[in-house]
Amino acid sequence: MSETLLQSATTRKTIDREDRDSINTFACAALPVRSKGLFRLRLIKNVRLETRVEAFRGTGTGSGQFDIDELPHYVDPGQDLTRHDVPMLKKVGQLPAFDCYSLRRAVRSSGIDVDATEVLSLSDEKKRELAGHMRNLTRPLVHHVFGDENLDITDPRNLRDIMQMADKDKARKNLAQLSAVLETDLDGLPELLEDYGDAFLSLGYYRSYLNLIIPRVKELHGWIEEAGERGSFRQGDPAMKRLKQVSGAIDLIMKSVTERFRRFDGTAAFDWEKLTLNEFRTSRDLILAHQSSLAEVLCGLTVKVYEWRSRFAKPNVGIQQRVDFVQSDLFPGLDHLLKVESGAPNF
Repeated sequence: MSETLLQSATTRKTIDREDRDSINTFACAALPVRSKGLFRLRLIKNVRLETRVEAFRGTGTGSGQFDIDELPHYVDPGQDLTRHDVPMLKKVGQLPAFDCYSLRRAVRSSGIDVDATEVLSLSDEKKRELAGHMRNLTRPLVHHVFGDENLDITDPRNLRDIMQMADKDKARKNLAQLSAVLETDLDGLPELLEDYGDAFLSLGYYRSYLNLIIPRVKELHGWIEEAGERGSFRQGDPAMKRLKQVSGAIDLIMKSVTERFRRFDGTAAFDWEKLTLNEFRTSRDLILAHQSSLAEVLCGLTVKVYEWRSRFAKPNVGIQQRVDFVQSDLFPGLDHLLKVESGAPNF
């Protein structure tokens, strides 16, 4: 049995939906690792935006983390681990986020043998959550081709199936015209549309993380502001400056990311009857160009916001505790996220 097939058969049992759909965690078993001790472990991005191996996580126990280089202390240190698995995990660990889109790019560029369609894709449950987003693309397309808005397509893979089902003369004519516009043939059109649908789905995926953290960030701003108001800080106190710096940086990043999605709202879905090849290519290339920075920024904000929520779930947290958390956990890496966001591609 090949390494890829063995890996696929194993991961169906061990990779749960949380890791498959997560932006900041990744099951080691999704890669063709050879050491069985890795099957139960995962890589994570921690609150300081560092990559760590996580052995366990639980309410009251916290998260058991260690560096990839420390794996021989926790897993049988055979040659497979030290010569094959650790170097592969270190390559993947350099990624700034662990969403399936970032991981796909990594395995393709590094030549890691893994079935991306099997383990490096969103779960069916996640795709159903993003159904409303996908309909913005597929409903006008289906109406253009078939004249039927009742066909409900929410998975990019189904675009191929529905195109191949077209047997009416009018539908075939519309598909032929669309193929001509996109400079492909009827056989190549389904794959082209499926690829674009997958890119379009990624926008919905990243936006779902933005929507999750928006209310949490508002709460975090209030929490930090309250620390500044209640604390006995002297004028020019470095701690007060840090509180304002962190709050301001998070606010700038959030406003910029939100504006990016607003811009995509006007460019990523088409009027299929007036579509041009340049419009199609420009929109696809723009989405792909933004994927990496969206993943990195939203991963960073997500882990910071949810670490804050989990650590300070109870009210009445002392001022010094807040200042310490802001300085030791929220601040590290924020300047880098700002740099990534400011360097995102132009529209």
